[in-house]
Amino acid sequence: MLTMETRYRVAHDPLYGSGIRMNGAWVSHVSAASEVGFWTTARSLPSLAWFALRTSWRADRRALLSVGLAQVVQAAVSAFGLLAVNKVLIGLLAAGPTPERVRAAVPALMMVGLVLAVGSLMRALATAAQGRLSPKVQRSAEQRMLEHASRVELSVLEDGAFQRSLAGAKLGVTATQQLTSSVLSSAGALLSVAAMASAVSMLHPLLVPLLLLAVIPQAWKAVTTARWEYLSAMKWMNRSRQKSVLAEVLTAQGAPAEEIRVHGLADFLLSHYRRLAGALEDERSRLAKAQAMVGVFADAAGGIARVLTYVALGWLLVTGAVPLATAATAVIAITRVTGQLTSLLLQFNDLYTHGLFVADYTRTLDQAAAHAIAVDGQEASEHPSHISVRNVHFTYPGSDEPAVQGVDLDLRRGEIIALVGVNGSGKSTLARLLAGLHRPEVGTITWDGVEVSSLNRASLFSRVAWIGQDFHRWPFTARLNATLGRPGTENEEDRLAAAATFAEADEIVAALPDRWETLLARNFEGGVNLSGGQWQRMALARGHFRDAQILICDEPTAALDPITEIETFDKLMRLAGNGQTVVLITHRLGSIRYADRIYHLEGGRLTEAGTYDQLMALGGSFARMYQAQRHQYSLPSQDVSRQESQA
Repeated sequence: MLTMETRYRVAHDPLYGSGIRMNGAWVSHVSAASEVGFWTTARSLPSLAWFALRTSWRADRRALLSVGLAQVVQAAVSAFGLLAVNKVLIGLLAAGPTPERVRAAVPALMMVGLVLAVGSLMRALATAAQGRLSPKVQRSAEQRMLEHASRVELSVLEDGAFQRSLAGAKLGVTATQQLTSSVLSSAGALLSVAAMASAVSMLHPLLVPLLLLAVIPQAWKAVTTARWEYLSAMKWMNRSRQKSVLAEVLTAQGAPAEEIRVHGLADFLLSHYRRLAGALEDERSRLAKAQAMVGVFADAAGGIARVLTYVALGWLLVTGAVPLATAATAVIAITRVTGQLTSLLLQFNDLYTHGLFVADYTRTLDQAAAHAIAVDGQEASEHPSHISVRNVHFTYPGSDEPAVQGVDLDLRRGEIIALVGVNGSGKSTLARLLAGLHRPEVGTITWDGVEVSSLNRASLFSRVAWIGQDFHRWPFTARLNATLGRPGTENEEDRLAAAATFAEADEIVAALPDRWETLLARNFEGGVNLSGGQWQRMALARGHFRDAQILICDEPTAALDPITEIETFDKLMRLAGNGQTVVLITHRLGSIRYADRIYHLEGGRLTEAGTYDQLMALGGSFARMYQAQRHQYSLPSQDVSRQESQA
């Protein structure tokens, strides 16, 4: 049996090699929907309808009831309208002078007019109520997803499998709204078809099978062409994506634009764009021809079915089984039901596809709820005097190698602790464990003797300020970028001024067009961008504004010039004099010589610990790293001296 990858594989491409293979929920679900049969789809409809109704009830029950009431009345009106039309035809086709026949048909005509008016009013009511319901359903679904995702454990959020589930859940948000709309629309169409079929059966029972005979060919045409559209999309979506990527490259800014112009790549890339676009156009042409042939066959079959229907109606007329007015009403019913039933069948595939995405959505919510950060437990100490780490191990999901293993360390109030080591040694992971972002798999972390696992994590987080190397550049105002460390706090202006002065961000803000109210997002009108060093100062201001007892700084000065970096480290270290515990992670070893303790990590293990002087005297890994940095800084002057002596 062919797998998804082999079935829709793209042939070797001169630009992309084996091609850009689309993956994820969208591809697999559209493929599944295109391959399942009619009855498989039909069996899934009750559960999908129940989910849609429950979701709609939570979002806006009044709107849901309004839609349901309007659709029921509209279906009843359709049936009464058909019977009213039959009355009109009976009156008009009766024996006697024309004026008398017209007068006799007037009451029935008035009933038809009333039915049309009520039907129009019900359609308007259903449209308005569904228009009010749909965005609320989508908002409710998205809000639930965001609430769950924002409270899940960080290690789970960073897991690749959960991220793929989350990507499917994001698609499921839109699918939830689409499923709800499709279920309600399908329910309305089904009610209308059932009502008209009931009305026709009241005229004569044999008219119902004739009704179905007339609409089956067109319904088959609609379902077949829609399925072919799915299959074509699956087969060619990779080529389509390749063309889109090429178009994005041709219109991109920055490095691609520079190379395209300097290296003269425009004609080369455009030729491949034309090649890919031509192949897609040929496929669309092939599909159109195939659909046209199906249309001809369906129309022929439909014509035969219509002829048979009219022959049967004629036979019923000749035998006196139905009057002429009833036969004419049946013709009208056939026209109406054909459109309704075709529309209903077309939505079956969409309903099944939406349901697959919705299943992803609900599974992701369940998974997030099972791994949510616990908010119960003991309050963390407001001013922790001692944080102890004992024999801590931690491994990231999906990894075989532990990031931290067997680490012991101590943090005391007002101390400056430095974590050093090469990239991948476990420094940042250890900092995350200290901040409560990760929970140790083995070992304990205690705050004043209380294990972190017993603490209310929200209270623990409130005691920590985090300045990461990859700090986020919030697309908000400068004020919010600084105050998001603790939004809504009292004495904001005073604390903001102090934080800006500490980080030397006040000069940056003074040069902005709207000062603190300037939007720091260049992609939006009126927004500006900052340099890397300026952004880092804003991050430092945010960390200072938070005013937490534990300040964790992961490479906080990477984008600053050397002089500003030294000044910033001095300021960070002075914070310890105010009772804050400062944890520094840095590669600039000369900046931490005044730390109370330095912990050196290798391969997730703690290899050395002590003061700067102690570690230098030890002559171990830290001393070698420090001497290597010192030697690197001294190389330029030595090279110059060597060149001068050779001259």
